[in-house]
Amino acid sequence: MTTNTRSVAMAENRSIHLNLWWVLGGAILLALLAFLLLFRLGDYPAPWYDEGSHLHVAKNLAVNGIYADFSSEGLRYYGPAVGVGPTVMLPIAGLFRLTDVSIPLARLVIVAYAFLAIMTLAALGSRITDIRLGIVAAVLLVLTPGAEFVFNARNVLGEVPGLFFVVAGFWLWFKSGKLSLIRLVGVGTLMGLACITKNQYALIVLPSLLLMWIADLVRYRQRGWRYFVIPGVVAGVIFFAWTYVVLIALGGGEFSENLTTLREASAGAFFLFGVDEMEKAGRFLTDNGVYGAILIPALLYGAFLSLRRTEASQRWGMLTIFMLVSTGLFVSSLAWPRYAFPAVAVGSLFVARLLYDLSNGFQFNIGSLIKREQPPLVTVSMIAAIGLLLTMIVLPVYLHVSAVRGQGSGDVYTFADYLDQNVPQDALIETWEQELAVLTDHNYHYPPQIVLAYSVDETWRDGQPASELYDFRDAVDAAYVVVGPFGKYTELYPEAYLEDYEIVFSQGSYDLYQFAG
Repeated sequence: MTTNTRSVAMAENRSIHLNLWWVLGGAILLALLAFLLLFRLGDYPAPWYDEGSHLHVAKNLAVNGIYADFSSEGLRYYGPAVGVGPTVMLPIAGLFRLTDVSIPLARLVIVAYAFLAIMTLAALGSRITDIRLGIVAAVLLVLTPGAEFVFNARNVLGEVPGLFFVVAGFWLWFKSGKLSLIRLVGVGTLMGLACITKNQYALIVLPSLLLMWIADLVRYRQRGWRYFVIPGVVAGVIFFAWTYVVLIALGGGEFSENLTTLREASAGAFFLFGVDEMEKAGRFLTDNGVYGAILIPALLYGAFLSLRRTEASQRWGMLTIFMLVSTGLFVSSLAWPRYAFPAVAVGSLFVARLLYDLSNGFQFNIGSLIKREQPPLVTVSMIAAIGLLLTMIVLPVYLHVSAVRGQGSGDVYTFADYLDQNVPQDALIETWEQELAVLTDHNYHYPPQIVLAYSVDETWRDGQPASELYDFRDAVDAAYVVVGPFGKYTELYPEAYLEDYEIVFSQGSYDLYQFAG
């Protein structure tokens, strides 16, 4: 009896000791995340086109009370105004209104979402397995290069906020037992907020909810209709209500005309099913930079875990459906790595579960491995799990820290200061550097949103050069032209178009041309 009591006490002590180590690991993760997300927040990454275009809307809302993009000719209700939703724009506009228009301040909103997303992901992992899996999944998501979590979390983009709402929705949904009506409405609300945060999530979430219901009807038979229909209806109502606001209440005019404009502005991104693009997507998903090239095996393992007709298996089945839809959407797209973010992010749970089972719940007993006390198969799986974890954690930490410390640039701030001091605010400036209109109040003319679709087609599908379809000299009589990183990357302003202009100032990759007549 005494021996049994002593054994139980020793087991409890080991459990407490192990839990303390995992708590310490979680604290270290949060500290590392704080450094990676906050150090040199204004300079890395250098402010750029996508971020600047979204911040036009937040600035316009804060200063003028209008939810729209803007250019010298007037308001633009599509493009950036729908690229990232009100869950991002409203808090940023609120901060701008309370303080001042600032890119680092706007980025703090996304950083806050990033912390919430990581903590909620860890909580979701804990709910479907245990806290060890949750912490490992969070670590893998932060560090795997293919997810670009740190980069996305330091930019005013919709990927990270949308992920938070999706993961929070799953966390609430996966509570054991029967869910109340309020909780189911809460699940639908969170999923709906993900859909309006970035419309890519709507293309994933809404079909996934339908397929999850079908899977329950055909296979699992664990839940009633309300478990799926209520969240699906709520999410759909939120998404389509916001779509109505965008197409009618904000844009004015006829619904069909506005819908056509919106389609043209966003054309050529998804549902392409091009052979070259599908090959690129496949190479990306199986690259070493995406969880050491084990994302697909981990997804297959998750599908295997979903085969039984139990509550736990159905959870993995629901996550597998989300993964299949999000991966399928990426494969059908331009294969731009950012389009893979939802799949890669949620995939961290699958990779963590595969490693969890290979390592007996991340209980690495090095002593028993050295002494060969475990069966050969267990020993091999343990060594494989340890090697994969080290590969996916150690080198990426170095790469992320190096990027945060040494990459990026503050050139745009210096350039904006020069414009404020030397260029009249009413002078018309042609440019495709969207971030400048966030930093100064000059009269900028930006190429129409459709030009971005031309540029995407040129860059990704060898289409007609965008510069042949847009000549700024036909659109405006610009006193100045700014050709910066995005203008140079897209080659929208060839030398022939600038022959009547001369460079008067340069800062980094930003060049200011003045009309010389």
